Amino acid sequence: MATVLKSRIPQIIAEAEGKAAMVVQKTLFDIQAGCQVRSRVDTGQMRAGWAVEVTAPTEGVVYNPVEHTIFNEFGTVNMSAQPMVGPSVEEARGPFMAGMAEVYG
Repeated sequence: MATVLKSRIPQIIAEAEGKAAMVVQKTLFDIQAGCQVRSRVDTGQMRAGWAVEVTAPTEGVVYNPVEHTIFNEFGTVNMSAQPMVGPSVEEARGPFMAGMAEVYG
């Protein structure tokens, strides 16, 4: 019977977590770029306002603190919607899933 002297499992897990973190962070920045491209440009404030906050190695938020962004995203009675976040997330979904499949596949 063979005896295991040293397990590589912790090393393999750490490597996978690091690669997953890279995929998540790339996806966050891809979403941010997509939102910037899709933003209406009047003064440029909304386009410049998109930001990424990495909250954990495999978590983060793409946001825009400019108050009128929400009205542009969903529209109002007087203005048609021009979605930025939804289409950007959908565009990033494929590469994200492919990246995670490569890490954990």
